Amino acid sequence: MMNISKRDTKLLLILFGIVILILCYFLVYDSYTRMSYELMDDIEDAEYELSQLLILQSGVSDYNESIALSEAFILETQSEYRTEIRAEDLIMYVVELQQNIGIETSGISFNQPVNMMTVQALVQNERGDYRFENRNAYRIGINMNVSLTYQQLKELVDYVYNETPKTSLHSVSLSYNSSTGLLHGSLVINKHFISGYDEDYVAAQIPDMSIGLPNPFGIVTATQPPVIVTEPPVEPNESDNENDETV
Repeated sequence: MMNISKRDTKLLLILFGIVILILCYFLVYDSYTRMSYELMDDIEDAEYELSQLLILQSGVSDYNESIALSEAFILETQSEYRTEIRAEDLIMYVVELQQNIGIETSGISFNQPVNMMTVQALVQNERGDYRFENRNAYRIGINMNVSLTYQQLKELVDYVYNETPKTSLHSVSLSYNSSTGLLHGSLVINKHFISGYDEDYVAAQIPDMSIGLPNPFGIVTATQPPVIVTEPPVEPNESDNENDETV
């Protein structure tokens, strides 16, 4: 057997203790220290987020008011646009221009709707809350050949830009005729609509008009049939008979 002296035993105990201390440091203290630092970092992050939340909480009433104003603005803007515009709407719009301003149109044509952009529209759900949904914004044009005065042109511009649904002048090409004192040329008027965000399409109001005229072309005239006068036969009298007998 190998004998270990007391001095060697003490050294071994000291070495063993040092090993235990080192293991405790790396396995317990160092791990605990790292966890402590991480926890301190988490606490600092939480304190910062809390401070930000407190700042946000202090402005909740202002945010709610701003949200309500934004919703009202979007809904008001949406109300200026129809969900669809058809040819009959454009025809009646030209009729309105003729009646309200007095311009003369010698011809009109319509462009196909053009998809301008995708917009976010507010849509109300069954609970009364609003959510955003994507909708397509379109433009459709009216090409008009017109004759009008300068004053009527100014009235036309005001009429177009005060119109709902949203309307705009796309192009104007006019020339002055010195013999008539009128402006002659072409206009392109655009109407805009956003599909599908509101109620169903409402047809244009077209006034009643007479149909089935008895003489639509004015080339046939009715005349009274000629009156034929017939004279009653003359009955012979007695004197005539007597004369016949003597003859």
